[in-house]
Amino acid sequence: MLDVETLKKYIGPGHEAETKALLANCEQSKLNNLTFKNPKIALILSIFLGFIGIDRLYQGGPKMFLCKLAMLVLTFGTWWLADIYFSRHTVEEANYNKLLAAAA
Repeated sequence: MLDVETLKKYIGPGHEAETKALLANCEQSKLNNLTFKNPKIALILSIFLGFIGIDRLYQGGPKMFLCKLAMLVLTFGTWWLADIYFSRHTVEEANYNKLLAAAA
């Protein structure tokens, strides 16, 4: 059974109030079928293997993986450093959007 504290590690603390409302109004069977990506794993992949785009493959975006690989070449690796910040945030937002879609 999903609760707010469990979901907080997947969607971040920014959507806590909305999550409480969604959990109260959504069928539990829909929520149990959801799979979330772990933002901490995405961050670790971004730091250590992000320069070749492995973090974007983990997030489920093969097109973004190819774009990131191209940006690596074009920016001599500096895009990787900027993308470390966005990696965790992107996973949290994707997880929140999954939750919204299940509640609809």
